[in-house]
Amino acid sequence: MNKSIYKSILLILVIGILTFSCTDLTQVNPNFETEESFWETKEDFYQGLIGAYDFLQTGDMYAGQIQHTLNLLSDEGFTGQLGDPYNLATFSSDLNNEFHVTLWYSFYTLIARSYQVIERGENSDISGIDGIIGEAKFLVALSYYNLITAYGDGIAFVDGIQSASDKPRKAQPGEMWVFTETLLTEAIMVLPKAYSSTEFGRITKGAAQALLAKVHMQQNDYDAAELILSELIGSGQYKLNANYESNFTEELTTGNKEVIFQINFLHNGPQQESDYNWFFRINSPGESSFGIWSDQVATNFALESYLVETDKDGNIDPRLNMSLFSNYSDKTLYGQTWEWWESNANIVSEASFYKFNENVAVLNELNNGSGSVQWKNGGKDMIIIRYADILLLYAEALNENGKTLEAHNYINIVRARANMNNLEVTAGATLSQAELREQIKHERLVELCGEFIRWFDLKRWGEYGPQIANDFTVPATGNIIARDQSFSNFRNGQDELFPIPLDELDLNPNLLPQNPGW
Repeated sequence: MNKSIYKSILLILVIGILTFSCTDLTQVNPNFETEESFWETKEDFYQGLIGAYDFLQTGDMYAGQIQHTLNLLSDEGFTGQLGDPYNLATFSSDLNNEFHVTLWYSFYTLIARSYQVIERGENSDISGIDGIIGEAKFLVALSYYNLITAYGDGIAFVDGIQSASDKPRKAQPGEMWVFTETLLTEAIMVLPKAYSSTEFGRITKGAAQALLAKVHMQQNDYDAAELILSELIGSGQYKLNANYESNFTEELTTGNKEVIFQINFLHNGPQQESDYNWFFRINSPGESSFGIWSDQVATNFALESYLVETDKDGNIDPRLNMSLFSNYSDKTLYGQTWEWWESNANIVSEASFYKFNENVAVLNELNNGSGSVQWKNGGKDMIIIRYADILLLYAEALNENGKTLEAHNYINIVRARANMNNLEVTAGATLSQAELREQIKHERLVELCGEFIRWFDLKRWGEYGPQIANDFTVPATGNIIARDQSFSNFRNGQDELFPIPLDELDLNPNLLPQNPGW
């Protein structure tokens, strides 16, 4: 996608519709433009906000590309495809890898759409739009959270509406983190704790708090993160679902108390939609005869991590059955067992991601007479932040702040939902701070596998490098697991960050120098 930020910003001339799971919002005026005359009522700002939300649902964002990119960059995911996906997963990319380029333009487009709401709203005397502005600020902060982690400190500093002739300056070290914290702090002050059931999925105060805590965690600012996470947990707004699997089905879309922020998708959405608000997320262990490919599969490290410990009843960790499709599954994938896939497909891994898969929708399409997958017919919501993640982050912050005994309690809350023994029972003793630090890395994998969080974790832990190819020891059980050997190709001094897209540098010399090694 060869466009600059400045071209991307102009893509806001027509904005589509965001469809929440349980309501049909008003169709956005197809002639909506960025001109001042459009922004005259609260409803105009609401429609502008929908245009920003809408971009989250596109194929270049959370309808596929984001999870594809971040899973392949972690020790949870690999690919059975050649070309740019393989190069990304094996750290052999060049400057033109599509994944490097798409991430940059996608998040800057979201920033551009969001600033149409923020800047015009802050310069308006229209009442009742503070919360709408707060939602837009969250979206900018979410974008920068991803951009900083991918491209580092030296990204384009955009804090308002841009014109085609603008050339944003290169941010100074640490500046973007501070700016992101400010956006979220301002959003927290104006966002509601909750919305009506028909608006489930809109950004809340809790979502902004959770993202702010993550921003602090990425900077290893555990004191600040602990305070925010404690307040979020103490609010009583969120709780774990009794059933782990219920987070990843189409049935529980509104009123899910474990969801803090999610992207909503609608099954069998309107035929006239030009975006991807009804979309397949297709993962399989290998290429098949009915048009499904192994774009992203799970690593053996991810699979083996579920096998180091049984639950209270002596069974395999039940989260495996929902997270990964493998020879341990009692489920079928697109109507076929693992044995069928082994016999009828070119298997490239011992497991593939099952979580968030549009299994039912794909199977219905395969059975509709065509015998192949039809485009855009899914509807499973994509959870970006859920309460289990927050509990484990809180345990991590507590442990880093020397409160190791207390940290055990929050890990045990998450383990109990999966029918796992308390950590002390499994380990035979309370783990030390250093041991718990390593155990948390395991706990986050088996709880959050396939939710494209692991890449952020690896970077936060300072592990994003060739050392990930080394074996991992689970402290509570003593099991040693072979890790992701593709990281042995990691190019120190280069692969820590994505390169800034070349056409950005051509158009805007303010962004030089290029990231190291590129």
